[in-house]
Amino acid sequence: MKYRKPILHFLGADMNRRDIFKQDVMSAGERFADAFSLPKDMVVNATLFHMVGASELFIENFKGIISYTCHSILIKGSNVKYCVCGDCLTIEYYSNEDMKISGQIMEVKVIRN
Repeated sequence: MKYRKPILHFLGADMNRRDIFKQDVMSAGERFADAFSLPKDMVVNATLFHMVGASELFIENFKGIISYTCHSILIKGSNVKYCVCGDCLTIEYYSNEDMKISGQIMEVKVIRN
């Protein structure tokens, strides 16, 4: 049996198998952001992480801090939790929009609810 590409009129472009799989995995918000060239983090309310080396981590668009020790910081995102693990972790600054974590960062874990 020969593979036939599906007809996807609403996208208006030829798609390969990888694109079709990606479309199935993406949420409606992500597809909306792609279609209108909007930033995905704003549309789907995603938490952003910007890491500078292994010693600084900037986090934006989070809901709050659940727990904080010098070895781990547990952060609440919109649908998941994030655990920043390491040594000598400190929160340099914290606001409603962003925060900066410094120290010896070993890993960032995503904990699904």
